[in-house]
Amino acid sequence: PTLFLPDTFPTMCSGYRDLPPFTHYIQGFVGTLDYILASESSEEESFGFRPKRWAPMPSEQQIRQYTALPNEGMPSDHLSLVCDLEYTTSKNE
Repeated sequence: PTLFLPDTFPTMCSGYRDLPPFTHYIQGFVGTLDYILASESSEEESFGFRPKRWAPMPSEQQIRQYTALPNEGMPSDHLSLVCDLEYTTSKNE
């Protein structure tokens, strides 16, 4: 399905420079279901956020040693996404 947003919808950015290959890892499904999105400053919107840094994600090899999620080292079937966002204005870009 295609999602159409109105022209007034702000420009969004991801909290991660590169989207993680997965945030959900169970037998039968491996994929990204979780995101951090923030609005960027622009000509239309004078304030917004910019990602500064983000927490590292475990590798597929680290997950596979326990078969899947959850496991004794990672108690949820979703991985936590963590990032620092910087408040910005179009004036200081």
